[in-house]
Amino acid sequence: MTIQSLSQEEKIKRGAEDSGQYLRYMMDFVGFTDADVQAVKDSGLIIEKHLPNIVTDFYTNLLRYPPTRKHFLKKDGTVDQDYLQKRMHHLTNFWRRTATGVFDEDYARYVDYVGRAHTSHGADPNIYIAERYVIGQVGFMQHAISNALSEELHEYDPDLEKRSVRAWNLLMMVILELLSRAYSDEHTVEPGEQGALLKINTEPMHQLAVDTYERGLGLGRLPQYEEFAVASVDEIPEGERKIVMIGDLSIGVFHHKGQWVAIRNHCLHRGGPVATGRIEGDTLICPWHGYQYDLTTGQQVNDPSTKLDLYKVTIRENKVYLNIPSVEKPLRVGSLFETIQASSEDAKETKPSLPENEFYIKDIPVGKIRLVRVNRTEVAVYNVAGTFYATCNACTHAEGPLSEGELDGKQVICPLHGSCFDVTTGAVTCGPADQPIETFQVKIEGDIGRVEPNEL
Repeated sequence: MTIQSLSQEEKIKRGAEDSGQYLRYMMDFVGFTDADVQAVKDSGLIIEKHLPNIVTDFYTNLLRYPPTRKHFLKKDGTVDQDYLQKRMHHLTNFWRRTATGVFDEDYARYVDYVGRAHTSHGADPNIYIAERYVIGQVGFMQHAISNALSEELHEYDPDLEKRSVRAWNLLMMVILELLSRAYSDEHTVEPGEQGALLKINTEPMHQLAVDTYERGLGLGRLPQYEEFAVASVDEIPEGERKIVMIGDLSIGVFHHKGQWVAIRNHCLHRGGPVATGRIEGDTLICPWHGYQYDLTTGQQVNDPSTKLDLYKVTIRENKVYLNIPSVEKPLRVGSLFETIQASSEDAKETKPSLPENEFYIKDIPVGKIRLVRVNRTEVAVYNVAGTFYATCNACTHAEGPLSEGELDGKQVICPLHGSCFDVTTGAVTCGPADQPIETFQVKIEGDIGRVEPNEL
């Protein structure tokens, strides 16, 4: 059966069963409210009026580019006008349906089906449209709809213009997410994602934003510093370095070309241990993804406007001292967040918080990984066919985060360089890593798992 021969009912049935739940979840996440639904309805006739022009521009754009044009051509290379008109008919009906503001289970499953139809998961496995073109065309429609609304409403009803442009923009975000689900397995609602919501206290949040902005301009109050002795001069000879910990702060101290440099051991890209990377001239290269920094200034080579945190180094009486800004007392969690009852009917009762080394069993489905902490050490917990195992989260090759890797049976694959480990024993199963990872014992009590610290 080809994609063209499916009825509307068949297309709806082929959409994922959880599409309605996912639609509601994403609408809630982007802030698409009942008022936005009403704004879509109120502007529906305007969208219908402009649909012929929008659809014309939409398919004109598709036919301009070879990767998308090829799906509308006959074998002789000419445009298949009948097929093109059929696609125009379906697209027009979809946006007319959307403009009614009825976003029910059938609507969600149909959008999910359309997304799958663009991939090898659809009714016709010979059809594949790269995700980038789906993203581009949704953006095209979003721009076209916004222009139509502004053209009709800017002078006549600016309030409706504002409300409807907002509503359609948010809706297009949701539609894009639904269409993108078929391209990966990331577009799911994981256990524990839907629970009691948090009400944000905007005053301290705004103050944090203002402080951040002012510090970026070099404004604000001067920080207070504390001095810490971190090594003797003899411990860090010329050309060497030492990684030191001050509280939870990891710092690389370098003796480089007769100078002393101290940088925060936290890459600006994804937090990699940048201070452990190799040095080429004055360039420090992060071992995770190769981001490069000028070791003498901390500036990123490709973007000098961003830089690593540097700390003043003082040499006194054959000892190395660092001047570290005093840690300001953080705002109490309660001043930023207030737990409230979720407004969604699907919201579940908030689970009580657990110690850092514990987890709820249902939060780690079979084949998944979750990060916990054991005495400040990051530990990855794996569900292998219903049995839980735990290892140190840092790969022994370049400290890649194993919790972000792939679990294949009882083997975890590091997301950085592909090193593989047996999570049941910690043994290396494929390089470039050549050292095993530390394992931890997992105990299960009822619906809670606990990772036990290893004895020293």
